[in-house]
Amino acid sequence: MGMAKVEMSSSLPEYALKTFLGKRVRDTYGRSLGAIIGLSLNDYGEIEAVNIDKGNNEIQRVPVEQLTLSNDGVVVIPKWKVEVETILKQIESARKRIGSLKLLMQRETSKSLFDELLVKQERELADLREKRNVVISILQARCRELDMQIDELSKILVEIKAGKWSKEFMNRAYEITSKSIEPNLEFASREKRDLTGYLTDLAKAL
Repeated sequence: MGMAKVEMSSSLPEYALKTFLGKRVRDTYGRSLGAIIGLSLNDYGEIEAVNIDKGNNEIQRVPVEQLTLSNDGVVVIPKWKVEVETILKQIESARKRIGSLKLLMQRETSKSLFDELLVKQERELADLREKRNVVISILQARCRELDMQIDELSKILVEIKAGKWSKEFMNRAYEITSKSIEPNLEFASREKRDLTGYLTDLAKAL
C-alpha cells in the first residue's frame, strides 16, 4: 500500500503518560483533540485509559490501546485504525496457519486430525471474512463523512472568493477563514488517503 503502518502497543510506560498529564494531544492526522486531564487505572494499578478534556465541556475516555508516543507527545490513534490493524493481523495469521497445515498434510499418512484442524481454521477464516466486511462498511461510511467535510470546507472558501465583497474585505476574510479551514482540509485529506489505502489492503486480504 505504500504507507507506514502504526505499531500498536498494549500499554504505554506509566512515567511517560504522567509526564504528559495536562498536555495537549493530537490524533494521527494532526487534529488537536484536547488535553489529558486524568488517568484511569485497572485493578492491577496499570493505566488502561486516559481522560481528555475536549474543551467543550466534553470528556473523552481513550483506551491505552489507541495511544502511542511521538516526538510531539501523546498521539491518539482512531478506533477504526486499531480495528483494521487487528483484523489484518488476524487474517494474516489465520492464512499462515492454514498454509502450514496443508503442507503438513502432504507429509503425513494419517490425515484425520489435520482435516479437523483445517476445517476449524477455515471456519475461523470465514468468520474473519464477515468481520472484515463489517470493517469495510465502517471505513466506507467514514470516507463519505470525510468527503462531506472536505466539500463543506471547500465551499466556504469558494463562497468568500465568489462573494460580492470589496477586494480589501475579501482578501482579509479569506486570510482569516483559510487559516482555520486549510489545516482542517489537510487533516481530512490525510485521513481519507489513509482510509483508501486500508480499504485496498482489506480487499486484498481475503
